[in-house]
Amino acid sequence: MRPARGVFCGRCAVLTALWVCGSAISMAQAAPVDVPLPTGEELLRDQETPLATLLLPTGPVVGDRVPSEPLEGRIYRRSWRVNGTWSTLQVLAPIRSALEAQGFEETYACTARACGGFAFRFGIEVIPAPDMAVHLSDYEFLSAQNPETGAAVAVLVSRTGGSVYVQVLERYDPDEPLRPHAAPEQGDDGQPEAAPAPVSADQVAGVSSFLAEAIKKGGALSTGAVADLLLLQGHAPLLDLEFASGSTTMGEGPFDTLRQLAAFLQENTSASVLLVGHTDTVGGLDANINLSRRRAASVRERLVSGYDIEAGRIEVAGAGYMAPLAPNTTEAGRETNRRVEVVLVTP
Repeated sequence: MRPARGVFCGRCAVLTALWVCGSAISMAQAAPVDVPLPTGEELLRDQETPLATLLLPTGPVVGDRVPSEPLEGRIYRRSWRVNGTWSTLQVLAPIRSALEAQGFEETYACTARACGGFAFRFGIEVIPAPDMAVHLSDYEFLSAQNPETGAAVAVLVSRTGGSVYVQVLERYDPDEPLRPHAAPEQGDDGQPEAAPAPVSADQVAGVSSFLAEAIKKGGALSTGAVADLLLLQGHAPLLDLEFASGSTTMGEGPFDTLRQLAAFLQENTSASVLLVGHTDTVGGLDANINLSRRRAASVRERLVSGYDIEAGRIEVAGAGYMAPLAPNTTEAGRETNRRVEVVLVTP
């Protein structure tokens, strides 16, 4: 495998030594690989499929297709979020060295534009949001294979929304036994805590509903989820904003989705967005359209006054109750529908 590029070559070995913490990596390890990450990483996805196909990218985009080698076997899918000022290459370099130490040989490696940018990102397998986020102009990719064991690995690292996201897809011999699972953690009542249901690939189009459910249950949104939704589907709901019924005044907050949107606009200085207000069904349609537009305007004002975002980059509109996310037959549903969504106008 190639060494880390440029000035990072020397730092790669240092970072690997620090993060692996001296633990030996077995050349014969079957699955899954040890992934050295900076301290404080958060595991977002840990999924195992006994038999499936991994399409291992082998080169840059050709036309509208990513050249890939189909590999059947036991597939592991994992992703993490790393907070901090790390660059994508700083995070990838120790992973690359760890794979080399385990006997993997590089198949293909590239940086965003050299990979094929938008076409490459949407031509490869990416774990759905909010467990993975990809900035179209800031990502690193690496695929590698172990000639002795037949194992294959695809690594994707991207920085977006103030965090670095890491995805590792692995393929192993399907005859390998299932890896042992850790005993479930116990809750305050002494009973095992239920594991959260993973977001399946077919839920990408309905990820707004997933986020709505997370808000209703009091769950925190993953950092960078708003940016990822804007890039994946062109719009994102700001579901944690608070509006009383009939009011145009937003609560004091702080609101995490608003912070994420501000971070996206600060990072992407050429981007412009449209804020669309939505209401519950209390009152007439015309009144609710006016109300929803004024709510969107209040969000724009908060972005301008609280985050120094230029007002000219933010348009506002009102949809009233014409696009509900939840039934208006319950207070919880009406509360979810009193929201503002952001639409990406220009990237």
